[in-house]
Amino acid sequence: MRKLPLLVFVLFIFSSFTVSTNTTIDPVNDPATKVALPLDKIASMKTKEAEKILGRKFTLKEKIAFKIAKYKLKKDIRAKENGKSKGQTAFILSLIGLCVLFLPYVSIAALPLAIIGLVMGAQAKKANPDDKKAKTAIILSIITLGIFALALILVILILAAWSDGWW
Repeated sequence: MRKLPLLVFVLFIFSSFTVSTNTTIDPVNDPATKVALPLDKIASMKTKEAEKILGRKFTLKEKIAFKIAKYKLKKDIRAKENGKSKGQTAFILSLIGLCVLFLPYVSIAALPLAIIGLVMGAQAKKANPDDKKAKTAIILSIITLGIFALALILVILILAAWSDGWW
């Protein structure tokens, strides 16, 4: 029977519905009402407040789970407030590196851009495996490094052939 209120509380945490601040419904005095709480309120809620809403004490395991859920919510809220992620930055760097690769005299700048894009893309993918921009940044960086390596081999072969008199 203890699992039902915990399930309701977890649904409150992961719901995306919000309650306007001028509502008169008090979930503490009327636990039968189903009111969705805003995520930022849950992220800043103390354990005692959550216990008061549920009308019972948390076990140690539930307190730990609540703290972890609060930490993850705060982290997600901060990431959404910042707007740009590492995946987007890595994507932009990788794309610039690929474009710069075909410009004469500045194509050497493609190498550090591709390496930085690859590293940042891997970090962003590790933080969020569903980040499509991070995956794209990794692919673009690998393509840029591959084209750069082929161009370098081609230049070395041309210079070697030129010095031997084949040209």
